[in-house]
Amino acid sequence: MHLIDLFIGLLVFGYAGFSLVRFTKKAKKGKCATCEVEPTCKTACDDVNWDNVIAEALKK
Repeated sequence: MHLIDLFIGLLVFGYAGFSLVRFTKKAKKGKCATCEVEPTCKTACDDVNWDNVIAEALKK
């Protein structure tokens, strides 16, 4: 096996492992941790009445 093949394999599997660990850490923190606007969010995710939000969106 060539050294470059080994390096590419380690790179691919290393990144896959890193992504899996990062995903599980974010999942443990809850839904607000994975939100894109979390740093600038002014409302608490738990305080939102999602039934009303969905009903208003369907009316439009």
